[in-house]
Amino acid sequence: MSILDFTDEEALGRVQSVDTATVIVRVDDVEALRALQVNRLVALQSSLAGHKLIGVIHKITRTAIEEAKVAEVERGEEAHPEVNLVRITLIGTLLDRDGTRANIFRRTLETVPEIDACCFALEGERLTRFMGVISEVTGGAQRLSLGAYTLDPNAEAYVNGNKLFQRHALVVGSTGSGKSWTTARLLEQVAELESANAIVFDMHGEYASMAGDGFVHLRVAGPGDIDAGKGLADGVLHLPYWLMSYEALVSMFVDRSDQNAPNQAMVMSRAIVEAKTGFLKAGGHTDVLANFTIDSPIPFAIASVLAELERLNTEMVPGARTEKQGDFHGKLSRLIQRLEGKRTDRRLGFLFPAPGVADSYKWLDEAVTLLLGGRAAKGGQGGVKVIDFSEVPSDILPLIVGMVARMAFHVQQWSAQGARHPVALFCDEAHLYIPQDATSGAAENAIATFERIAKEGRKYGVGLVVISQRPAEVNRTVVSQCNNLIAMRLTNGDDQTVVRRLLPDSLGGFGDLLPVLDTGEALVVGDAILLPTRIRIAKPVNEPLSGTIEFWDRWADAAAAAALDKAVESWRRQTLIK
Repeated sequence: MSILDFTDEEALGRVQSVDTATVIVRVDDVEALRALQVNRLVALQSSLAGHKLIGVIHKITRTAIEEAKVAEVERGEEAHPEVNLVRITLIGTLLDRDGTRANIFRRTLETVPEIDACCFALEGERLTRFMGVISEVTGGAQRLSLGAYTLDPNAEAYVNGNKLFQRHALVVGSTGSGKSWTTARLLEQVAELESANAIVFDMHGEYASMAGDGFVHLRVAGPGDIDAGKGLADGVLHLPYWLMSYEALVSMFVDRSDQNAPNQAMVMSRAIVEAKTGFLKAGGHTDVLANFTIDSPIPFAIASVLAELERLNTEMVPGARTEKQGDFHGKLSRLIQRLEGKRTDRRLGFLFPAPGVADSYKWLDEAVTLLLGGRAAKGGQGGVKVIDFSEVPSDILPLIVGMVARMAFHVQQWSAQGARHPVALFCDEAHLYIPQDATSGAAENAIATFERIAKEGRKYGVGLVVISQRPAEVNRTVVSQCNNLIAMRLTNGDDQTVVRRLLPDSLGGFGDLLPVLDTGEALVVGDAILLPTRIRIAKPVNEPLSGTIEFWDRWADAAAAAALDKAVESWRRQTLIK
């Protein structure tokens, strides 16, 4: 039996015109018209037995007959002489039965309403039953709960977990709209799965509050960890320079404005290959020598590279009568200075760890197991890896985040077809390291990495969840590949425009909701959800440390004080003193 049985007497109105996925319904009852609301659901009779078409009210108008005629004559617009009209966008079909299952909702339109077909408002108990159908269809082992539908608070809102991560997702919203709350809600449910596997790029330590066996917290090594010798076992992550691709090394160490930049890049690449060759020979890894490239993740001593650069920079070669300067004499000075400067910069201690911390052949195996091993592979612990990047200097942040993403992608790419365990990358504050406009080599390198993941990640089991308060500043290619959208309140016009471009043409009106969404309320559209609608996100068990400070309350507190001396000392040491 259908959950949406109506009688003709309950009809809101009748279909006046049909245009692809848009229907105009004439409403004769003024009281019924007053009760309608934009973005509410309606059901329409279908020409196929056992089918009902589901639509969203897009516009409600009451037009005087005289005005309609004027519009038709003067502007050439289509006009309806009826006084009360409702414009409806069709979004799917409810089937009484599909095979052995009853009451199935599909996001397809196998037919359109006939002229004079009845239209019914979905309200009360019928709305609750319909939302229950949506939840069941989205159900199964792959379903993921976001909260409750704004249309019906009694109906739990689910999305399809497979499609959410396979097709990438975009979570956007202005500051204070509930982005971090939504992300925490997603992470908690991911962490509960027995073989969970996700990496969170945490820019400000917001997700340090996420607790439970499903989480493991790491932080990129800061200046205070250089001499302490802390490593993976201590939750401290070093990202040694030898993990960087050739392009990343060039962008970091070679000044492109230098007239000798091409020579410097060429000489550096040659020196790095020689240093990697020396490491492999010394360790007895002769089987790797035949096929490795400059981009292969093989440790090498930066000191040996510097020594070779110094030799070439001061090299004198035999001439016709006396010695003359070598081809690179004096042309590598700036490169050497940049290398030395970076190596001695304590802020970059994670790139240049102490000897024995991250310079062995086996270190990468351990790091990859920690970062990309699922929860089941690690005895049920730490399927969601939260990496705190808060101590990484902002000028090279894109390069470092891109390095981790590149490592995840390449491990998945080089895994055997049947041995890939999928991983999701949660990119918090994505506009910081996947910008639309690259202003440095570091940003260009990160953009290239994330663009490739966005385009090809699905094939290798790498999903992206892009999180940002400024979608207009996030790389367009990456955003366009996100087929699922969770949009919180957005007040900036440019950001709203980006989100509207992601909406299907039939749902363009949903974009008007962006500036009026409540805190914690989201517009959810995409492959992972059957019904594009507003959802009130449920509260996570562990709220993120979003850093929202109550200004007025703190100012009014006579006992409130700030530990300014510790802040100044932390600034001097470049490490947080608690």
